[in-house]
Amino acid sequence: MRAIILAAGEGKRLKSVTDNPKCMLEIGGETLIKRQLRLLEKVHSVPLVVVGYKHKTLVEHVGWKEFVMNPVWKQSNTLISLLFAISGSPMDTLVINGDVIFREDLLPKMLEADYSACAVQPVDPTEEEVKVELDGSNNVREIGKHITGSKTESIGVYLFRRPLIKALRDYGHLLADPWKLYYEDALNVHLKYHPMQAVETSDAVEIDTPEDYERAKEVYI
Repeated sequence: MRAIILAAGEGKRLKSVTDNPKCMLEIGGETLIKRQLRLLEKVHSVPLVVVGYKHKTLVEHVGWKEFVMNPVWKQSNTLISLLFAISGSPMDTLVINGDVIFREDLLPKMLEADYSACAVQPVDPTEEEVKVELDGSNNVREIGKHITGSKTESIGVYLFRRPLIKALRDYGHLLADPWKLYYEDALNVHLKYHPMQAVETSDAVEIDTPEDYERAKEVYI
């Protein structure tokens, strides 16, 4: 099993807290990325870390792992980072945003899914969250910040089975303005043909702001 950690972004809203990549924020004596790597090791998943902003600092912090550089991280969004990471032979892959902290029991639950999966939790929605629209069978119909009327969010942890990885690899760059897109925008194109199961969790925090960081430290003491 392959895993991809997307950690190329700058995290401008956290400049008052850190000037390092935000996946290096420390919670409970452990940085976000080292926690993610530890949890991936427990499920025997081989990590590939996508780097960009201050990549040398992050590589030195993590140590001997496999990395891929997004050389256009300033001009692009998460879809381009993902495409750099999946350019080779497609395989089942966990995809994790580098700025999210989640429960230790989540990854084993994700791997129990028969097909692709998206980790979700309840939310009081604002414009900030990546919301998820589910069908009657608890499968993901659509993902994005633009969704209204949903009280379920994607926390930024996914399992992409091999056929979905292949579809994203082969067609993601053909979308209009792929540089501006999140990878969830590309997912929406393929969900009709590649079912994605919702896997429920709780207490996950995506850390974009100082307030998010304080909340995460309260939950994960």
